[in-house]
Amino acid sequence: MDASVDAPSALHEHLFTHPTSFTDMRAWHRACAELRQAGPVHHFSDARYGDFWAVTHHGTLLEVSRQPEIFPNTQDAAFIGGGKASYTEMQEDLPFEVKTLLSMDGDEHTRYRKVVVDWFKPSAIRRLQIAVNALVSESIGELRARGGELDFATDIALPLPLRVIMEMLGVPRPDEPLMLKLTQEMFSAADPELGSGNAFEALGEMVTYFVDLVASRRAEPTEDLTSAIANATIGGEPIDMVAMMGLFAVLASAGHDTTSFAMSGGVHELISRPDEFQRLRHDPSLAQNGAHEVVRITSPVRHFTRLATRDVEVAGHEFHGGDRVLLSYPSANRDESVFSDPDRLDLGRPNASHQVGWGHGPHYCLGARLAQMEITALLEGLAREVTSIEPAGDAEWTAGHFVSGVKHLPVRCQLT
Repeated sequence: MDASVDAPSALHEHLFTHPTSFTDMRAWHRACAELRQAGPVHHFSDARYGDFWAVTHHGTLLEVSRQPEIFPNTQDAAFIGGGKASYTEMQEDLPFEVKTLLSMDGDEHTRYRKVVVDWFKPSAIRRLQIAVNALVSESIGELRARGGELDFATDIALPLPLRVIMEMLGVPRPDEPLMLKLTQEMFSAADPELGSGNAFEALGEMVTYFVDLVASRRAEPTEDLTSAIANATIGGEPIDMVAMMGLFAVLASAGHDTTSFAMSGGVHELISRPDEFQRLRHDPSLAQNGAHEVVRITSPVRHFTRLATRDVEVAGHEFHGGDRVLLSYPSANRDESVFSDPDRLDLGRPNASHQVGWGHGPHYCLGARLAQMEITALLEGLAREVTSIEPAGDAEWTAGHFVSGVKHLPVRCQLT
């Protein structure tokens, strides 16, 4: 039996691969709902990225994610495009080598993940709670100073998680705008406002920055995460410099962009559902579960890809060795068979923690606990200090098919 179907209509042709598809999320979710009704796995043939199978059901996505030996996150699974069939071909044209946790598998992935994992364990996150609460208070203070009216995405959702991860890394505050610029150029290269059109130029600039910072931390070690990475060893040997730069690229970019998009998207949902915001105000204890619900309904990481190593059947579909498989997190997080009334924000949703917005399996997001804590703190701060939120203009979404979300959110708030 084959439970897959071809994409039902032209509406879906570039659903997962065209950056502008993610600038109208209502239309995107309608299209994905149609796909889910048709089956869990769908074939696409894209002029830029080639053939792939999109997984749209929650259970099927989990099943693929739980089998990393069959569906590894290998470098050549990634969408390269631009006439390049694989990461290997792309690498030949770059002036520097790229190697990150996102494209490692097996023992290699485990070894490099261990270098930083202690910084994201529950005990470490608890130590950051006071600092995060202070940053939330600082953000609310900015809101008060602006008379309750600002762009929530750029003025609060962006700087808050950026500051947290940069302070962990020991990046000086004056350099935060540079890190934000480079991150946006990497993740939002196709966005006419945020991107430069060449993500690898931004990555190269970020690498140059951290090469210098590593040299400084090796000469004079400090107590920050950069120093821990710079002076770490694997098997008694210093970390490979290429892989080390890959660690910094992931931490400095994914460490805040995904969280900021969850925050801005979550507040956009609260604006659309003022009764839910009032529910939060009257019961701030909803914030912790609500953080999971915010990630579920926003799903800032739009996909990851896997490459089948051999023939295998999953959910009635026969994958073949060499098949590229796209895991659609926003679609899985609105799977009607798992989440009732999936398009509705419900801060008290009983199974909100079943969301897969931070991935699943060995590549589960390192910073998920930190992100959850930051979103929780923000929801608590809003419940405590704000009595109502309404739009002060139109929301705008980033053009990007990998990591994206609400990039502008003009709001008008009444404060306590």
